[in-house]
Amino acid sequence: MKILIINNFNSENRVGGVEYYLHELIQYAEKNNSDYIFKWFGKDKIKTNWVEKFYHKTITQEIIREIQSFQPDIIHCHSIGAPVTPHFMEFAKSKGIAIVFSFRDYYYICPKNYMLNDKNDVLHTHESALECILNHQPKRNILFDSLLYLKQSHHKSIIKKYINFFLTPSENLTQFISNHFQKEGKTLPNPILIEQIQNSKTEGNYILFVGRLVPEKGVLTLLKTFQNISKQFPKEQLWIVGKGSQLEGLQNFAKNNQLKNVLFLGNKSRKELQDIYANSKFSVVPSEYLEAYGNVILESLAFGKTVITSDLVGIKNEIEQHNVGLTYSYKNPKELEEKIIELLSNSNLKTELERNIPNYLAAKTFSKHFEDLVSVYEDLLIRNR
Repeated sequence: MKILIINNFNSENRVGGVEYYLHELIQYAEKNNSDYIFKWFGKDKIKTNWVEKFYHKTITQEIIREIQSFQPDIIHCHSIGAPVTPHFMEFAKSKGIAIVFSFRDYYYICPKNYMLNDKNDVLHTHESALECILNHQPKRNILFDSLLYLKQSHHKSIIKKYINFFLTPSENLTQFISNHFQKEGKTLPNPILIEQIQNSKTEGNYILFVGRLVPEKGVLTLLKTFQNISKQFPKEQLWIVGKGSQLEGLQNFAKNNQLKNVLFLGNKSRKELQDIYANSKFSVVPSEYLEAYGNVILESLAFGKTVITSDLVGIKNEIEQHNVGLTYSYKNPKELEEKIIELLSNSNLKTELERNIPNYLAAKTFSKHFEDLVSVYEDLLIRNR
């Protein structure tokens, strides 16, 4: 079976988690199963004007030529929208090729993507264009936000018309997509994308955050919380791995409040990150926007390290059901502080959470994920004949 992967960016330009996942997927298929041939179409990171954001004619024609040359049985779309626009789908459908679309965030529900209004309330429905443009986060300006909404709506109508099946990593996102697109689909949780060293016995004196340093990740809230924690636990450190637009502001906050036990480590390689996870006490994921999943949680668990996460990550229900970490309300920083203190002071609780991790991760292997993915392909191929 031949599968054409279509993504905004290519295999030489790993912008984020999606690109890293696709690289691992193709490598796994090549090493373990010659029956499935994947080919990845994506572009170098290029700038686009607003016309090209709505319809990129040149790239659409490139994809059509790729379809004609490769003759895939299935097309699997991941993160597209710009520079890749979905107009190639009409041609693919005319050739009888089934299309799978992986939704990895809430963009095609709300183009602002945070699923929060200006009162920081989580959105449970999304119907009004005017409400979205004026009152949903993040806000730029009326013109930009209006164009963003029009672009999303245009692409959404094309995707809704031509896809056969959808996948999402979390039940919450699956429910939203099902309601908005009225298409068949399922939840396919993300696999572990980092080499596992479960039940690492080493432990340093630091709590860990890994991620982009942008406001929606909640790092400032974590720093404010750590102010109080460091008074009660003066030997504990907070290690922050990552870069982003908020870095300088976070560093200034730590300096101005004399948080000497906070270390900003910048970006790290996969090997360096493995060592950092392995020697941490636990990880904190203080997200303040609705995340579809939360891969850094899986990475921490892969080293036998428990997590504390806000209730806005898609993996929240799994954490609670399998008792592998603690969750708190993102609107309650005091609760975050209490959870961190609880793990620092209650070794029995921490041990109990860590003991449950291996059983939970047993279903998160790449082999299991690949098996579930190709079963979707096989079913679609049979039904599409």
